[in-house]
Amino acid sequence: MQRVYAVVREEIVHLIDDRAKMMGITRSLWISKAIDSFLQLPGDDRITSGDDKNTSGDDRITQEVTTLKAKLDESIAEADHLRGDLLVKEGDLAKLKTDAELKWRETTQLRAEISQAQRELETARNKAETLQTELDKKRDETEQAHSKAEALQKDLAHYQDTVRLKDQHISFLEATVHQALEKLPKALPPSEEEAKAKHWWQFWK
Repeated sequence: MQRVYAVVREEIVHLIDDRAKMMGITRSLWISKAIDSFLQLPGDDRITSGDDKNTSGDDRITQEVTTLKAKLDESIAEADHLRGDLLVKEGDLAKLKTDAELKWRETTQLRAEISQAQRELETARNKAETLQTELDKKRDETEQAHSKAEALQKDLAHYQDTVRLKDQHISFLEATVHQALEKLPKALPPSEEEAKAKHWWQFWK
């Protein structure tokens, strides 16, 4: 079998489709049948095919129509099967779209949460740096206070030693004065306060 191509006007194509539809055959079969009818001369009962087998034109067309109808039925069944698969695929696609939208919303939510967490982390980092700075400052102040406390402790110890020495010196002076007073003669007049207290002033005018 060979294919034959021809260029025709568009309105002729529509007319051929209409005629083929009325006969219940395809466009190519209608054209093939038209060519056979045109080539059939008066008195010819048969048309010789390429393989030297003579068949009636009507029988051949009937067989071709039957074959085409069988193919059409197969195509319809296949189309129905494909349509069913398409419905399943559409359902799967709709589910995938729903899942994708859900994943997208979850991803968007996660991104927002991550951004919020990053901002909170940055804020916490800044607070930690501020607290570390304050801690270092307090540590320096503590060290300085500790140094001052040590210096004050040393000064206190020095003052305590000085006071102890002063107390010892005072005790020594008191003991010396006491001894000196004991060695003074008893005939010395009493002090003015003692005389006034004991009314001895009358005897010492």
